[in-house]
Amino acid sequence: MKTILFNGKVQTGDGGYCEALLMEDGVITAVGTNAEILELADENTKSLDLGGRLVLPGFNDSHMHFLNVGYNFSQVDLSKTKSIAEALELCREYIRQNNVEKGRWVQCFGWNEDNWSDKRPLDRRDLDQISTEHPILAARVCTHATAVNSKALELLNIRKGSPQPETGAFEVDRDGEPTGMLYEMLSQVSSIIPEPTVEEIKKMIADMGRAASAKGLTSVQSDDLESVPGNNFRNVITAFQELAGAGELPVRVYEQCRLTDMAAYRRFAEAGYRVGMGNDVFRLGALKTFCDGSLGARTAWLKDDYSDAPGVKGISIYEKDEDLEELVQAAHDDGMSVAIHCIGDAAAEQAVRAIEKAIARNPHTHNRHGIVHAQILNADLIERIRAAGIIAYIQPVFLEYDLHIAEDRVGSERLKDSYAFRQMYEKGIKVPFGTDSPVEDFNPLKNLYCAVTGKDFNGYPPQGWHKEKLFTLAQAVECYTQHPAYASFEEEKKGLLAPGFLADMVVFEQDLFAIAPEEIKDAEVYMTIMGGKIRYKKGE
Repeated sequence: MKTILFNGKVQTGDGGYCEALLMEDGVITAVGTNAEILELADENTKSLDLGGRLVLPGFNDSHMHFLNVGYNFSQVDLSKTKSIAEALELCREYIRQNNVEKGRWVQCFGWNEDNWSDKRPLDRRDLDQISTEHPILAARVCTHATAVNSKALELLNIRKGSPQPETGAFEVDRDGEPTGMLYEMLSQVSSIIPEPTVEEIKKMIADMGRAASAKGLTSVQSDDLESVPGNNFRNVITAFQELAGAGELPVRVYEQCRLTDMAAYRRFAEAGYRVGMGNDVFRLGALKTFCDGSLGARTAWLKDDYSDAPGVKGISIYEKDEDLEELVQAAHDDGMSVAIHCIGDAAAEQAVRAIEKAIARNPHTHNRHGIVHAQILNADLIERIRAAGIIAYIQPVFLEYDLHIAEDRVGSERLKDSYAFRQMYEKGIKVPFGTDSPVEDFNPLKNLYCAVTGKDFNGYPPQGWHKEKLFTLAQAVECYTQHPAYASFEEEKKGLLAPGFLADMVVFEQDLFAIAPEEIKDAEVYMTIMGGKIRYKKGE
């Protein structure tokens, strides 16, 4: 069936605008003036008057945790709490309202001690005030630090004198007693929580799909294979495949496959999975792994000490370079790109070196490797990223929080070449935008707002944070559409509104280019179209 959108302000591939476009079988077949496109209609054509509204290519979040957000819909959201007492009361109320049986897990997410009047992390003593009969997991906003209560510590077999795990660490007090704070250990906790069924996973994905579509997302590149308890990647992939096959997935998903060691990589391959497997709606993509944690939790791995924590450099996930290098080389040789989480400069150095070595050993395999976050860098690393063709998967929305802590954490000197997103863009490095949701809201408009204003959501600082690091709106839209399409090898069919491209687009109530930049975060999506079908329409 043919569908015409007319009387709009449609952004075209040449940076200009047209009035109308024609879609057929999920693909754009023509763009032009109202008269030119309406002339192509026949008796079976559906025509929609856009009333002069702005139309952009559908947003493509280059790095998030799609299933994790869907899973969080059934958990306690602590992101808006202002104190530990408020967070604890929310958890108590959740147990009361849901009649959670004793012994069943209570899961919370999104807390940030920097937003609390207490200015300290949670610990087991806090969570024990909620319950000692329910195991409780409370994940910090970054998910690189989590708090658990005494019951959860018991189930994890962590007590005074317990050895530290091979991956991550748990905190102990001066008497050697575990405090309940865990660092880089979320997967260990998830492994002892009952895993959901395929049908339950499908509901989480479908719920998140509808929510994402309402915000103008038509594609995401998502780390999902270990997003729910059990870490059962087969069930997660099956759930996505079944939804995609039934036409019930309103957002395209390019899976960033979390495979953090060679054992996991071999299990994935032995199960019959390969990069590129799937279709335009769900497809297996890059290998995802981690080199460090987060800046907020001081687990990002730095070359030198944190400026506000002498003696602390963060956490290195791969203590041996060769372990990461073996994994990157295996993926590279198999034609699988890698996307490596790196926030600190030491982590970025390790990841970039591994990618450089893989390319040098096998220059004939053309992958699109990347580092995720790319926050604390230096001039040498930025140049090596450019020279190696490495993608920097960035999250401008992180500035909303980080602009308040970054200089304290790393000092003014290191900050010069950190958050250098605009600098990398101008050097020709692909910098696809993402949100790392649920770390931040998956709403693309909030991300655009931070990218162009350099302000938090309260308008601070009035002049914008380091204006030399900020994007124009046109550049930001490019980084939210064309750059992510490049990262997933889809730049010839996604990211532009042009003939031959997928009919994925978002229609706005306001013209983002005509309103004040400060108003962008509050603009409204009128309609989202994916594959030529309306997936969301305001008021319906």
